Amino acid sequence: MIDLQYLISLFHAGLPIWILTGTGLVCLLTDGLWPKKGGTAVFIVGFLGMAVALFFAFRQWLSGETIAQDLLVSDKATRFFVILVIFIGLLHLLNSASYFRLLGKVSAGGSPAGRLGPAGRLGPAGDMVTLTLFAVVGMIFLFASDHLIVNFIGLETMSLAVYVMVGFNRRDVRSGEAAMKYYVMGSVASALLLYGIVLLYGAVGEFRLSEFHKVAIFPDTAFLPRIAVVLMLGGFFFKLALVPFHFWVPDVYEGAPTPVTGFMATGVKVAAFALFIRVLTALNYLPTAVVSQVLQICVILTLLVGNLAAIVQDNVKRMLAYSSISHAGYLLLGLSVGYQSGKFDPSVSSAVLFYLAGYSCMTLGAFAVLSVMVDEKREATQFADLTGLGYSRPVLAAVFSLFMISLLGVPPTVGFAAKYGIFSFAVKNGFIGLAVLGMITTVISAYYYLRPLVMMYFCGAPEKVKGGEIPFPLMLSLVFCAVAVILLGIWPLPYIDMAQKAATAFK
Repeated sequence: MIDLQYLISLFHAGLPIWILTGTGLVCLLTDGLWPKKGGTAVFIVGFLGMAVALFFAFRQWLSGETIAQDLLVSDKATRFFVILVIFIGLLHLLNSASYFRLLGKVSAGGSPAGRLGPAGRLGPAGDMVTLTLFAVVGMIFLFASDHLIVNFIGLETMSLAVYVMVGFNRRDVRSGEAAMKYYVMGSVASALLLYGIVLLYGAVGEFRLSEFHKVAIFPDTAFLPRIAVVLMLGGFFFKLALVPFHFWVPDVYEGAPTPVTGFMATGVKVAAFALFIRVLTALNYLPTAVVSQVLQICVILTLLVGNLAAIVQDNVKRMLAYSSISHAGYLLLGLSVGYQSGKFDPSVSSAVLFYLAGYSCMTLGAFAVLSVMVDEKREATQFADLTGLGYSRPVLAAVFSLFMISLLGVPPTVGFAAKYGIFSFAVKNGFIGLAVLGMITTVISAYYYLRPLVMMYFCGAPEKVKGGEIPFPLMLSLVFCAVAVILLGIWPLPYIDMAQKAATAFK
């Protein structure tokens, strides 16, 4: 017999998810019925659907009520990440609609992706909007459940949507190549993660993370969860782009459409770290000294490889790809310092949550600027393409400079506040060596983060102006990211408080 009260509770707990899913289905139907003229309508419907879902997510956050079902958990941590990934999805919609319109204007005889309208202008592609909605739904299910099978279904829903988005520029060979590489590497990561989940089930007889403490009464099968954790860590390291599982990132980030690259660098990373924190919190019965050492080694390698490799890049997207790897190292540093007295202390994850919010604004803003830089049927993303941009397009150059110095960690931007939080937690918990390494690699990163500023302001006038006008959706995205970078840096306390409240839900 169906429990009506259970269904009502499940409906209220997952209201933002059901809104996003319903909006995605409406967008899919609209794009199918009007394939040539429905692009703008699909974009408006998708954007409004995400805005409504965000409204209800905020209402749930303010209510403070915790709802825990068998397959869905709606607590402070979940709501924090739901709000964040929906924001990322909204900004991605604004960036991608403008990017494909600009790219369509410089394309002669057709569009590299999407559909050209009667006047030759590329409208926001309806399938991109639908894919974004379902990707966000997958991200939410990835971390909003206590059940590992539901988490895995969310992972695959997100991954399949992103695979298609990476290969969205169908006439660009690099886009297709990037999609194939990401598909192969992502499939390997998913297989490792799923095999680890199966072994955990074999040891515990449960798929729910909250029940994993029962493994302590099965000493004869203790080797199973240890092998499982090794496999799961490998899967997580792939998804989080951590060394030594990072090698796919530069090629995929370079080949994907620029807004999709920003979406991958933020949304996928946020969702994966959300689940990673839950898993670390649930696996306290393991020999955590060994786990802590593995994480610290991974932090050291990721910080060094990410920052040193970024120095030699000539393509801005590849530079930001290695930058994304290094920031994953800073985030992992924040988690690795949580191991104290043989257990993981989830309270330290508040610094990681704040870092994720600030990093998302900085990175999405940087890729929004690059979305404007399209020229002669291609993305103008080489460092040489930035020459003289400070004189030909001073406002765009100033905004890009803001995002670069924030990624570097210069006060009073959010990048400084985020890195200060991570390093202060490391020093407070006795991980002084990791904190010093983080500071040294931050100094190293100044070379490649300041290099775009040198090209824009100190390398002469450009031969011609790169990129077209800034469409209103993309302008809105740039303004939001720029204001957030400054506001979160000058007045971070309210947002730090939100992160701390969310971290208390990890038990």
